[in-house]
Amino acid sequence: MKHIVKGEEPQDLQHWKSSANENWQPTWDGLPGPVKRNLHSALMTEQGFICCYCGKRVSDADSHIEHFKPQVPCEADALAYANLLCSCQRQTERREPLHCGKLKDNWYDEHLLVSPLAADCEAHFRFAGDGSIYARQEGDQAVRQTIDRLGLDIPKLRAIRSKAIEGVTRDMDNLSSDDLRLLIAVLSERDEAGQYAECCFAVVHVLKTLIPVTQQPG
Repeated sequence: MKHIVKGEEPQDLQHWKSSANENWQPTWDGLPGPVKRNLHSALMTEQGFICCYCGKRVSDADSHIEHFKPQVPCEADALAYANLLCSCQRQTERREPLHCGKLKDNWYDEHLLVSPLAADCEAHFRFAGDGSIYARQEGDQAVRQTIDRLGLDIPKLRAIRSKAIEGVTRDMDNLSSDDLRLLIAVLSERDEAGQYAECCFAVVHVLKTLIPVTQQPG
């Protein structure tokens, strides 16, 4: 999970909502197609084109708009931009395991769900080279529930993370600690196309474990 910094809502969404009057109120179901498509695109751009939960690469065709606090039972404002994210798995094939927003569905518990909107969200998780995901602190029930409720440790997602980690760590025998720190810095930022590397936070965590403890930042 990577921290998502929310920006300003798209102007066309803002303009459409501002047209509310005593005879008409904007609703999620009434959101015009072009405005919804622009919103979807804005959310992907804001997230660096990775899923808000698992970090998988997303595109228009394989992602959907996610309400972090669900409309039911939270009664959250369905059009509040601060509550909208982009999750992977827009449509699923038969027998495909659900995960991320699709599996989360209407579940929400502010005490047991780690939010990608929280600045410290990345610090709650750790990863192994095989793509497995764990709580950084043993016994952290919020992280355990988040992993289980979002399906973040299913074989499919472990394989995606493992491939991303292997792609970066395959030829690293001659890299110094300074080289590793530079690589970590690069992977922590977007590329020239505005994209984060797939599962970048998992790769960064594994790279940090390769730096001798005595040379790591305090």
